[in-house]
Amino acid sequence: MAISLGFVTGARSDYGLTRKLLSELSNDSDFEVYIYVTGLHLLDKYGYTINEIMGDGHNIKKAISTYTEDGRNKVYEFTTTVDKVYRALSNENLDAVYIVGDRIEAYASALAAHFLGIPIVHYAGGQITKGAVDNIYRYNISNLASIHLTTCKSAFERLRNNYPIESENVYLVGSTAVDAIFEYKKNPQPISEVFPVLKQGNFALMTFQPVTKSEEPIAALMDSSIKKILKYKVKVLVTYPNNDTGSEEIIKIIQRHQKNDNVIVSKSLGAAGYYTTLDNCSFVIGNSSSGIVEAPYFSKPVLNIGTRQEGRDKDVCVNDIEPQGKQVEQAIENGFKKEWPQCSCNHIYGTGNSIKKIKKILVANFRRSYTRANGL
Repeated sequence: MAISLGFVTGARSDYGLTRKLLSELSNDSDFEVYIYVTGLHLLDKYGYTINEIMGDGHNIKKAISTYTEDGRNKVYEFTTTVDKVYRALSNENLDAVYIVGDRIEAYASALAAHFLGIPIVHYAGGQITKGAVDNIYRYNISNLASIHLTTCKSAFERLRNNYPIESENVYLVGSTAVDAIFEYKKNPQPISEVFPVLKQGNFALMTFQPVTKSEEPIAALMDSSIKKILKYKVKVLVTYPNNDTGSEEIIKIIQRHQKNDNVIVSKSLGAAGYYTTLDNCSFVIGNSSSGIVEAPYFSKPVLNIGTRQEGRDKDVCVNDIEPQGKQVEQAIENGFKKEWPQCSCNHIYGTGNSIKKIKKILVANFRRSYTRANGL
């Protein structure tokens, strides 16, 4: 009998990481896949990215609206997500719920599954991001989970040594994003098919997220970075932030610059579009986790600004820059002087076989549980 898995996705970031895995599991007779869409996916302000999920051909079990467009009342959003996800899952006969990462809707969904007694598979636990409150959510999800799928060696070791987590249920699988990147590279897409106004190697890819645990002038740094880059006669492709506290300031900067023909703005590039832009940009700048995990696999130099990703394992491609205007502008200037040379990837987050490992782990744990429960 097939293993019944519920996937809760609340943002473009976790869906992008899970996209290829979902596709493979959906076409595997060992699994029945149910997708529950919530969070930012259902907001116009952030691109209404549920359309990407449907465009990939997935049947959505339920769309669970829990967020407001202004995103100011985090307590309401959190408690509403717990309540609505609980009710959505309560009538299902799921073997497990698959939770990705550390966002607030992921934590709320994990709590809902926990109170329903549904085993939780947690992907990407054990990591550290000192500049974000996500650290708290990630740790709490790990404590609620039954199976732990880690993306790098340090996260694996950290969880194995973290009481009360059972070390035998912690697995090192690498990042599923790497599987998707290797697949993309078999048939890369020209940047002109995504953004006709962009040319290979003549634009910077920029994503700034709010910093929730320290006071850093991220919006001001983004503003000055755009101005500095434009002086070198290259374009800037800017993607929208998430809805964490402080996102409104970043969005105001984006809206201020999008009138400039050399600043291209995208609320959501989609997984495939994002890899195309990574493949064709000259460098990456901002403080997003994609700059840490995915950009090095395209050999792109990364300017990682501030403390948001402090504590993560970083490739040699990643350059940590203090969140101060002079340091950021100097780093941009130095990069242009060196013409943004490509760098070698250290493959910290895997070598492209994560999905195969995950499928094997899921079958070993949940097929065994099913057969024991039914006396088989």
